[in-house]
Amino acid sequence: MNRNLSVPAVAAAVLLAAGCGGAAEQAPQRRAANPAPSRAAGLQLPARAAVLVPETHGSADLDLKRFTPGQGVYTIYARCTGKGRVTIVDADRPEADPSRVACDQVVTVGRVYSEVEAQALRMRVRGGTATWTVAVVAGAHDV
Repeated sequence: MNRNLSVPAVAAAVLLAAGCGGAAEQAPQRRAANPAPSRAAGLQLPARAAVLVPETHGSADLDLKRFTPGQGVYTIYARCTGKGRVTIVDADRPEADPSRVACDQVVTVGRVYSEVEAQALRMRVRGGTATWTVAVVAGAHDV
């Protein structure tokens, strides 16, 4: 991908996260994701924000819907509960460092600057039964 900085590098610097504790890693599993209302999941997205990836939740690895940030910047809102480690990975560069989502804490928010091109993010769960919720909105919003 042609980016100023990789998603994991920027997100790692911006995300307010201490990772979820977990046991040994397990093989990835794929499950269907379900859109959920913002208030129910507690993400509380900014009013009038252009949603690039609707609020989605799951308890296993999942590739999120591809999106293109029109302004070259987008904001990720994520939360996880339970045991295990939840990370956000650049699906086009899975070997790059993932960004951790703090479990059983406040919503993790990160601002990512990128080229105006298709972005591919993957939610990854390792070592437990954590459940995650994530949404992506266009633009730079308060973190």
